[in-house]
Amino acid sequence: MTMTDRLLDALAHSASRRYGGEPVSELAHSLQCAERAEAGGADPDLVLAALLHDVGRYAVDPALVLDSTERESAAGPTARGHHEVGADLIAPYVPVRVAWLVRMHADAKRYLCATEPGYHEVLTPASRHTLTLQGGTMTPEEVARWSAHPWLADALRLRKWDDQAKVVGQVTRPLSAWEPLLRTRFG
Repeated sequence: MTMTDRLLDALAHSASRRYGGEPVSELAHSLQCAERAEAGGADPDLVLAALLHDVGRYAVDPALVLDSTERESAAGPTARGHHEVGADLIAPYVPVRVAWLVRMHADAKRYLCATEPGYHEVLTPASRHTLTLQGGTMTPEEVARWSAHPWLADALRLRKWDDQAKVVGQVTRPLSAWEPLLRTRFG
């Protein structure tokens, strides 16, 4: 089984699981996020990061993932955040920027809570809960370090698409429409 086949299979199976405490499935969330990225003029690598930003939720053993609202009680002692697990999973196959965006989409939420007035208030209850598990609002020192990163703007765009990709009943292209993009990176 190729990595593309593994990802497609995991995404297909995620259609039957709710996305954390949100009202949509993990698959619906991923597809909505990728379509928002594409509609926002993102380049193919940023679209790929949008599609796979939560791969650490659905393509790995749940005991490895600490911050999943549905699975936190099953998380083992060596569990890490889904953003870390997912980035490590895809890093051997994708450009550094894609893995970095997947790894940092949780920190982008922390950054926006610290820098954008009113951002915390628009987060869903489930997203506020995972924010706590992911370290809470960034400190001024963390914000200063993050502000200089050359991919910061992309991380913030991805985060906002992530926040918006929770629309019940939104029609998206099928998962199969994304197979060519996955095959270009994963074979």
